[in-house]
Amino acid sequence: MLAIYWKALIQHKSHIAVIQSEGVSLLASEMTAKIADEPQTIEHLQNRLLDLGGVINFTIAQPHIGTNLREVLQNDYELQKNARTGLNKLIKEVDELGDATTRNLIEEILADEEEHLSWLEQELNLLEKLGEPLYLSKRM
Repeated sequence: MLAIYWKALIQHKSHIAVIQSEGVSLLASEMTAKIADEPQTIEHLQNRLLDLGGVINFTIAQPHIGTNLREVLQNDYELQKNARTGLNKLIKEVDELGDATTRNLIEEILADEEEHLSWLEQELNLLEKLGEPLYLSKRM
């Protein structure tokens, strides 16, 4: 799970840079606010892993960096969907182990991911309905 969050942080920060380079400052600010808690999420996951006697050892998969607005939003949307699937699976696993503390932590993270996923879905829908020029005029 740690590798997924490190990958997400890299991907999101890279996407913010792409969006800023296109002059879409309002959207870049919104995205920055949406990911502001990710370093804290990573820290909580690492601490819980260490509390359980685990070790921090992972490999970060290649992030999928978009080159334009649509790719940025779509790639982040896919990342969030995959995170939701992984978190739900993890909740079941820790529930079977009777680990309520980890379950609570993962449920908090999942709630945040669901909100981020909903926001991305809304942004993609707006982009589709309005078209890129009108969408961008509201996000600059």
